Amino acid sequence: MNKKRIILTSVVGMAAIATLSVSLTWAWYASSDRLKINSFDIDMNGNVQLLMSTSKELNTFKEELTSEDLIEDEFLFAPVSSMYRDAWMSQKVDTPVFYDCSSPVTEDGIAFDEVATGGFFQKRIYLLSNAVDYYATLDVDNCAFDYNENFNSLRAQELHNKYPEVSVDDITQKLNSLRDCLRMSILVNDENYYRYYVIDPYKQENEEVLFGGLLDNNADGYYDTYEDGGYRREYLYGEVNDRSKMAYVDPVDPAAQIEKIETKGNFYGNSFTAQNRKDAYTFDKANSQGLEIAKEESYALDEVGGDNTDVLIPCYKGKPTEIVISVYLEGWDKACINETMGACFDTNISFKLLRRIL
Repeated sequence: MNKKRIILTSVVGMAAIATLSVSLTWAWYASSDRLKINSFDIDMNGNVQLLMSTSKELNTFKEELTSEDLIEDEFLFAPVSSMYRDAWMSQKVDTPVFYDCSSPVTEDGIAFDEVATGGFFQKRIYLLSNAVDYYATLDVDNCAFDYNENFNSLRAQELHNKYPEVSVDDITQKLNSLRDCLRMSILVNDENYYRYYVIDPYKQENEEVLFGGLLDNNADGYYDTYEDGGYRREYLYGEVNDRSKMAYVDPVDPAAQIEKIETKGNFYGNSFTAQNRKDAYTFDKANSQGLEIAKEESYALDEVGGDNTDVLIPCYKGKPTEIVISVYLEGWDKACINETMGACFDTNISFKLLRRIL
């Protein structure tokens, strides 16, 4: 989960009756770039049943939210993770907590999963019905998460000039895969209906994302280790239930001299892929009985679209419902690597009225 950044070049959205749409165009660049939002508009047209605001005050609700309502300062955008969600949800906190796992383990075997204070888009919005109580949900027929072919082709040509050993087509394919690590989440802050939904638009059948594993966070080409009694021992990053249950394979050669691995450039950067040190005790997952690595709890789009969906947002007449919408890159998704830097994809997020609350 290397630290990387993206630029949001524009955010535009419209909402008709019972539908809230947010269109986003994203591009991922180097760490010095900033997230820029040109516009973010939400409006209601027609026979309005749903009003919106960024405040609970009833006199602030209206049919339209503009960029002045929703956008504050520019900020950096970096891969984060929704790991440890059970901890903050058990306390019913009012804002989702994301984590950054990009810091290398110390020589004492301590790694810090830091709470991310930025690096993602997040906004608190209030919904209010002026008619009847009802549930809203995602309108998957009008949701889209597609790569920007023109932009990515141009970016691929630029990268090919720096890395001629990789074809333009191969680079384009890698850039297009950035969309695979995109997530959006919705926290419903209703006192009687506290829910958190993570949507993974390109989640495959039986696919799982583990919130833990070996990483090369110090970018030396080897999985990170720490000193333990004169030997090296691999460190297991992430949300793990009990590291004392880790099993290890003895070092191949305790006296081995570790050779420096030459890196090929920033384009090839990847914390997930590295070599095991020959002088280190290496993690033996198959024999680590009782060890559990947390898994991402997420919905694919086709799991959301039916009438019996679990992804529900209660909206009431005369009583605001608070939701927090987050858009982020899941750092533990294997698509979150440097080869996708500079990619651009277009996203449309749409909500619809589902059924009345009885």
